[in-house]
Amino acid sequence: MRARLSYVWNLRTKWPVLALCLFYFYLAFHALSGNQGLMRWVDYESDIKTSTAELDALRTQRNALEARADNLRSNPLVLDSLDIKSRETLFNSHPNEFTIWLDPSP
Repeated sequence: MRARLSYVWNLRTKWPVLALCLFYFYLAFHALSGNQGLMRWVDYESDIKTSTAELDALRTQRNALEARADNLRSNPLVLDSLDIKSRETLFNSHPNEFTIWLDPSP
């Protein structure tokens, strides 16, 4: 009986330390796995890398499209690019001309 009273007495005197340890455990758990925790931060880093690569690809595609549009839109119209675009769109050719269409995919 005396040992049990000693255990209860120790628990009564040490509950603030136990509560503080539980609170630290709670904070450590959420620091690692919460919405803004360490694991999510690693995911953000990989998301940034993939988004940056996608942005670079889209920028090069946009620059190519803008250059192509500028060739068709410029004041001294580039007749070669207009001729190529019209032949691609209308499948039109001259009577004595051979057209060889290449597959764009490798």
